[in-house]
Parts: sequence; structure tokens; C-alpha cells
Amino acid sequence: MINIYQRHWHTSARLEPLTSGNAAFADDTAVINSGQQQKGQLMAETIYRGTDCEVGARLRVDPISFKIMEATWETYSLPVTITDVPGLRGIEAYFNSGPTISQVLAHLGPLPTALFKETVRGIIQSETFLLNERGFVSAADYNKYWDKFYLNTCHYYSNLDRVSKQWDYSEYTRTSILFNRFVSQSVYTLPGGGYRVIATFSDSYHELSVELDMDTKLNITKANGKLLRAPDDVCMEANVFLQQLEGYDANNPVKKQIAVVLGQGNGCVHLIDTVYDALEAVNLAAKQHDGSATL
Repeated sequence: MINIYQRHWHTSARLEPLTSGNAAFADDTAVINSGQQQKGQLMAETIYRGTDCEVGARLRVDPISFKIMEATWETYSLPVTITDVPGLRGIEAYFNSGPTISQVLAHLGPLPTALFKETVRGIIQSETFLLNERGFVSAADYNKYWDKFYLNTCHYYSNLDRVSKQWDYSEYTRTSILFNRFVSQSVYTLPGGGYRVIATFSDSYHELSVELDMDTKLNITKANGKLLRAPDDVCMEANVFLQQLEGYDANNPVKKQIAVVLGQGNGCVHLIDTVYDALEAVNLAAKQHDGSATL
């Protein structure tokens, strides 16, 4: 096998103390309306480094309201640029913000949109360690909220009656770095034609890998994967849906279609995301590889 394309992502969310230097960015209205004293600011970012480019999406967020106070798009490959994105200010970095983010960032293209959405996901995941700021009276109160809000959206929350471990990460106090996520995809050409993509996903709560083989027309011929770490053993059962990918046409992947193949609400959200990212990487690599072959 020959490696022809790579993509690497790192998402993080950290709580920074409120100082005179960054207080100017504070959303005073959000703090007053919440009736809480702001303890700091949430800094979240997703940095991407791939065969194609190096870029980053950064958000400064109020930890009480989750309202975006500052948004910056940075390119680290030449030409190096730093772009303020004022259209994102005031948006709640939470569920259902995706359509608004897509609309605001339409002029920047698909990669900035994907990275800012991924950064919002990191913010949502960091909420586990911001219970007081977010108005939850206890970890049990937080778990009850998620059990209701996320019901039937993934294998864990579709099988709550079989779950043996409660979501108890909030008991492990974090005061600075609240959340990390590492994602990667590596694409290889296979002897005799076709492609193999190996995708990995590792964050503060989950870890999994996916390996997919495709023919020259990007039809999946083999699918393997494994959940290595998850909130509960019941999550591991979502692995079985990977078998349904064999024969799937991976050209121009659509996440909603992949979700259906991988069990939708009874599957694993992160497995669906990882497969989608893997297929997107193969499509990009195939276009680049085919283009170079004609030069």
C-alpha cells in the first residue's frame, strides 16, 4: 500500500480566567440575564492539518450562555491569514446552531463550515465540566436532562434500560482543559487498484477506529472497525452496523444516508461521523490521485 492522503483534526475546549486583557470580549448582557457571575471565558478551537492545507477555527464563548463572543478563521498555509467572522457573534454554540453557521459561513466554503461546527461540538462536550455555569444543580440533574434530550439519538440513549454505567465524568473535576478530540484519516492505494482508508477517533469519552477498502469506482468491498472506549459496554454493540457498508457506493458521501446504513438512532453518532469523514477523505484523495495521474 502507498499512502497518498492524510487529514488530522484536533478540537479542544478550555476555560480561561477572566482578566482585564480579555474582559472586553465579555457578553455582559448574557451574564446579567443569567443572574450568575462570570468566572471566565471558554476558548474552543479546531485545528486541521492535512495533505492539502493547515487551517483553524477558533471561538471565544461565554461559559454561562454559550453565546459566541468572538470567531476567528485562520490559515497557516501560505498565504497566512486571520479572518474575523462577526456574523457568528451572538449565536448560541449549542445544538441546532448548524444551519445558521452554514448560512453565515457560506462565503468561506465547506472546510471552514465543517471546522466551526466541529468546534461547537467540542463546546457541547465540555458542558459536562461546566454544570454550575450552565445552571445544573448536580450531575444527576445534568444526566436527567441528557437522558430526555438525547433519547433515541444513539445506541447508548436508545438503550438506557440496559446501560450499566451512568455518565459520571463530571465527578472528575477539570478546571482548565475541559475537552479534547483527535480525529485522523489516512488514504492508501491498494495493489491492483482501489483504496484503503484508515480513520481514527479519540476524545475525552470515546475511542474508535474504522478501516474501509474500496474498488476503483469507490464501491466499498470491505469494512472493519472497533469501538475501543465508550461510556458504556452497550455502545460497543453498534459495531455490527459496519457490516452493512459492504457494497455501498462511497462517491460523494451524504452523512444522512450513511446514518441510515449505520443504524441511525440505534447506531453510534461518532461511528457515523468517522465513516463519513473517511469516505470524504477517500473522495478528495481519489480526485487528487486521478488528477496527478493525467499530468
